[in-house]
Parts: sequence; C-alpha cells; structure tokens
Amino acid sequence: MPQTSPTRRSAANERSQEDTIISVERAFEIVAMLADLDEGASLADIARHLDVNKAIASKLLTTLEGLGIAWRDAVAQRYNLTYRISNLGLRQLQKTRLLDQSAAVLKALADETGELVRLAVVENGERITWVYAASGAKRSLQIDPNYSLDAYLHTTAIGKAWLATLPFERALKYMLRQGIKPLTRHTKVTTKAIRAELEATKKRGFATSFEETELGVIAISAPIVVTALTGERECVGAVSLAAPTNRMNERELVACSPQLLATVERLAQIWPLEPRTLRVLLNPRRSSSPDS
Repeated sequence: MPQTSPTRRSAANERSQEDTIISVERAFEIVAMLADLDEGASLADIARHLDVNKAIASKLLTTLEGLGIAWRDAVAQRYNLTYRISNLGLRQLQKTRLLDQSAAVLKALADETGELVRLAVVENGERITWVYAASGAKRSLQIDPNYSLDAYLHTTAIGKAWLATLPFERALKYMLRQGIKPLTRHTKVTTKAIRAELEATKKRGFATSFEETELGVIAISAPIVVTALTGERECVGAVSLAAPTNRMNERELVACSPQLLATVERLAQIWPLEPRTLRVLLNPRRSSSPDS
C-alpha cells in the first residue's frame, strides 16, 4: 500500500489539533490514497492506512460516496475515486486560464525535442505540484508521465529549479519537511552537496537530475519567474524536460537547455498574475511572511 505523503503528514503535525477537524483530514487522506491506486482499495485497506477501525472508515467512505467523490465496486468490494475530483482541479486551473495559455508553448518544446515536457506550479509559495504533461511527437514515449502530484524536492530537476530561487535556509526547511532520503545511488542527501547543487543551478539558470529519482531517467528544468504587481520577482512554477537514458545522454539533454530557457521565458510573459497579489497591494497588512 502507498505510504502517506511526508509533506501532508508533517504539515498536519505543524498545526495544533484545535485548528483542525480530524474527520476532514482523514477524508482527504482517503482521496489522496485512492488517487495513487489503479485498482482502488478495500475497506480494510483504507482502515489500515488511516489507522482507524472499519466503522470510522466506513462512515468516511459513505460520506465521500454521498458527495459523488468516491464509488464502490459492488463486485470487487473496492473503492475508487470518481471524476469529480479531477473536474474540480480542472475548474481551478481554468479560472486562471493557465493551461489554455501554456499548452501550446509546452507542446512546441515537446515536439521540438521529441521528449516529455511537464509543467509544475508553485502553490502558496511553499510547495510545487505537477499540473500538465506533453509528450513529443517525434518519438514514442518510454517513461511514465503519471507521477504523484508532489515532486521530490531534493531529487527532481523541477524541485531543484524552484528551490534554487529561494534562500537556502528556506529551501532546506521545505526539503527537511518532506524528508531527504536516497532514491537511487545518484541521489544527493548531504546538506553540503545539495547546497552546491542549488548554487550551480542558480548560476546556469536550470537544474539537472541525472538518475537521481529513478534509474534510467534524466531531466533538466528551469523556473518560471515573473514580476508581480508589487515589483518583486517571484518563481510561480517550473518546466522540466525528461528523457530515458537509452535514447538521450546527459550531454545531449543539456544541449536542449536553450530551448527550455526560451520556453520558461515565454511562459513568464503570458503567466496570469495571482489574485493574491492584488489583495496584498490593496491590504498590505495581510501580506504573508516570507516563509508562509
């Protein structure tokens, strides 16, 4: 069974119990769990995952069914998500018309390189989430674009591209919150090595990940940096270009960096300004702290 995301767990632990409703957290844990499973999960699986008895798990699932978020296969006796969750996510993205404006730019890079291009957005200034993928038309895709929503910050090129735009102390805080662990023999796990990697990323303008998350997969990524209405420069997302090592080596992938940098520059020019920027301008007292 998939493990609970360290990001979600640690974020929940940082809040006092007085500020949270445990049933809401458990319901969201079920949604996140089912999103990662191809064949759904049984009541017993879900109860074990939540560390609760079956009666509590059953009530939560009944509520999710009533909301049209989950459904139960009566034959297999397993629960799955409905498309309502994905529809809600798409509606949120469509409010800013982000994908409408970005899709053509990302597809152009995918077609030009023949490889997998992915877009991730920074949420609330403290996490980066995959939202879109485009595969090149020149070659058949041989690596899986369906990663979990949260990117491993210390191993993925897209995670490092974002972190390199932050003060190192803040970047380290986010990595420690998620957990720094080796995923392959190439993963950098020491603070010294990670700091050096982020400094190199900042100097060249793009990050690299050569088999650090998964053997046989290499990637480069560049941040999308925009000028907010406040005049401050801010990283709002990142674009990655990934390829299998049996088709492209590190030198060949890095040679694609000019196209990648041109892509993020184009996206920065058309990126919609966040409504929260307007709120900060109109009510500066409610602006968030640098680490919020």
